[in-house]
Amino acid sequence: MTASPGSELRRLRALVGDLDAVVWEADAESSRFTFVSQRALSMLGYAPKLWLDDPSFWADHVHPDDREYVVKEFMAGVTDGRPHDMEYRFIHKDGAVIWLRDIGHAVTDMDGVPQVVRGLMVDVTQQKLAEEVRGQVEARYRALIEHLPAIAYTESVGGEAGIVFVGPQVRQILGVEPEDWFGPTDAWLAQIHPDDRERVREENRIADETLESFHTEYRMIANDGRTVWFRDESILVRDDDGTPAFWQGVMLDITARIHAEEQLREAESRYRALVEQTPVVTYLEAFEPSNVTLYISPQVEGFLGYAPEEFTLPEPVWPALLYPDDRERVMAANEQAEREETPFNIEYRLVAKDGHVVWVHDQAVLIRDDEGRPLFWQGVWVDITERKRAAELERALEAEREDAAQLRSVDEMKNTFLQAVSHDLRTPLAAILGLAVTLERQDLELNADEAKDLASRIAANARKLDRLVNDLLDLDRLGRGIVEPNREPVDVAALVVQILGASEVLTGREVHVEADPVTAQIDPAKVERIVENLLSNAVRHTPAGTGIWVRVGPQEDGALLVVEDEGPGVAVQHRQEIFEPFRQGPGAPEHSPGVGVGLALVARFAELHGGRAWVEDRPGGGASFRVWLPLTPPPA
Repeated sequence: MTASPGSELRRLRALVGDLDAVVWEADAESSRFTFVSQRALSMLGYAPKLWLDDPSFWADHVHPDDREYVVKEFMAGVTDGRPHDMEYRFIHKDGAVIWLRDIGHAVTDMDGVPQVVRGLMVDVTQQKLAEEVRGQVEARYRALIEHLPAIAYTESVGGEAGIVFVGPQVRQILGVEPEDWFGPTDAWLAQIHPDDRERVREENRIADETLESFHTEYRMIANDGRTVWFRDESILVRDDDGTPAFWQGVMLDITARIHAEEQLREAESRYRALVEQTPVVTYLEAFEPSNVTLYISPQVEGFLGYAPEEFTLPEPVWPALLYPDDRERVMAANEQAEREETPFNIEYRLVAKDGHVVWVHDQAVLIRDDEGRPLFWQGVWVDITERKRAAELERALEAEREDAAQLRSVDEMKNTFLQAVSHDLRTPLAAILGLAVTLERQDLELNADEAKDLASRIAANARKLDRLVNDLLDLDRLGRGIVEPNREPVDVAALVVQILGASEVLTGREVHVEADPVTAQIDPAKVERIVENLLSNAVRHTPAGTGIWVRVGPQEDGALLVVEDEGPGVAVQHRQEIFEPFRQGPGAPEHSPGVGVGLALVARFAELHGGRAWVEDRPGGGASFRVWLPLTPPPA
């Protein structure tokens, strides 16, 4: 049964309407669209009527960048009667850009003259976007490959194809054109340093057999003769069903790293030689945990008898080696350095393995990383045992020198004392003996006045002898701490004036007195001894006929007693020693050297009262001896 023309037309229209494409037809002579399928509305947003009513509608909506080329190709196909197949962009009604593939052909008459042009417009936007993405990815991949500081390559799996791709960096790094390595790996292997070639060849063969990743380091000889180090890593790429497809690898230029490592090894070797050959122990100690030794140089075995590995145990070793008398001090300094993160610098003793003691000077600083975080302590031990022994010997020698000097001084003091005592004792004794013998003589007739004079002179020498003996006894009792002052309220000025009036040592001297009343709790007898000794000292050390000045008055909650003379004065370096027992200044008179206890008693009696004695220069020349006594007894 034959279908009617109407049914055939309906079936044809249904077929055209179901196509996912715009079916079109145009008049060949006018190039005007005569038919556009309804798919134009859903695919491009424009009703077919717009295409039919406006001859320029289609051309006006082709993307401006593609319009000239597309219209030209369309017209050429119409004019020449040849088919066209082109891709171009079309502006959707909503403004979006749609990629179209437009395929058309001309229908000619019996004479070959084009009558109509018929075609299809297919939306290929997704394919175009995918191609763009793929193109961008390929471009980025190519840029990555071609700008890597390494040589990327692709090698076939088995067979004779060998290397099929080499990155252009091979030209810059080795001076080799990429295509020179294409094909079997012989050219690549020939470029490898002779000392590495057989090893690399074997490693490459094993990788081909096992299909395990290939990674190794080797040298290659560049075309200009340079040696270049590479780290070569390659992995096997498989297709979707797991079949080996090709090797993808990269050769990274590690020449700078190798040279840096060589320099580092040389520096480490020099540093190790320096550390291990210097006469000190170098160590590294952990920041945490405390006192755990990370490294110690081999000199420690010569220092302490312990091997380095005996120090680098998990538990701290160093604290147990500290000399017991030093441990508390050293650990306190160590804890302070760790707490404050400050340098550690101390001298102490360590006990060696055989028990002998070693003195060390320990210096350590905290090493930090680039961000300032503590890493470890770096320090040194310097053996200072000999220096310490020398210092101890020097101290012992110095002590021996001081002892010897003291013994000489004591011996000199003894001789001076014996000489002075002999003189000071024998002189009054000789006078007493001579005067007594004179009185005893029967052949002399003495009147009462003469006898009285002799007796008076005997009494004076006896009193002088008594004072000397009392001075020596008082000095001994003061030294043993068995003398206590018998205090009572006394006007010190009146007491001094009384002593001056009764003094026998001032005969022939002009004495100037200034006495302001000042009452103090004193022992009158001992203050009298102070005044007498100061006066005797002034007379002894000044020329006959020179003046003596005596002043008494209040000063700073006490009484100040001053005795001044016109003598040579006392040099600064002797002002302390003249108040010591049996010591006299360099100006002591040879005819009357004295025992050297007078000023010592002055100082001791002043201290017994809670005061003090000293000497200054007198304005205008001479010495000014001063004694200050408190008004009231000081606290016990």
